[in-house]
Amino acid sequence: MGKLVPDSVTRFNAVYEYLNSENTENWSNAIHSCRRILEDLANAVYPPNEDKQKVIDGQETTIKLDKEHYINRILEFITESSDSQTYQRVVGSQLKFIGDRLNSLLNASHKGTHATIVSKDDANRIVVYTYLLIGDILSLVKE
Repeated sequence: MGKLVPDSVTRFNAVYEYLNSENTENWSNAIHSCRRILEDLANAVYPPNEDKQKVIDGQETTIKLDKEHYINRILEFITESSDSQTYQRVVGSQLKFIGDRLNSLLNASHKGTHATIVSKDDANRIVVYTYLLIGDILSLVKE
């Protein structure tokens, strides 16, 4: 990860410092950092691109691959890099789950106070999920 996304090591160190704090603002910062790490990883493995047309479940669908849609870009990277349909489904579903969870927590924290929205358990869970997911994604990166 350090070679592919050099800033990620520093960000993960900051994440662990945030989690060791008793300050609820820091727990929210840990979640924000996980999102930024995933965005940086997306930029490294599948830089922003033009939208793609795909047939999904018999329907023509536009897949947005611009800067904002980093989850879609990681999913495209997984699809293009793995021959295993099972691997694509498992890692893809984990990524969608984490992306949805990150967005939900971050959106909630923008609407209210961090103290009432983000718990330390939520922050810890997101960090662990993010770390494991990154390991799965990195296993597909060709040296």
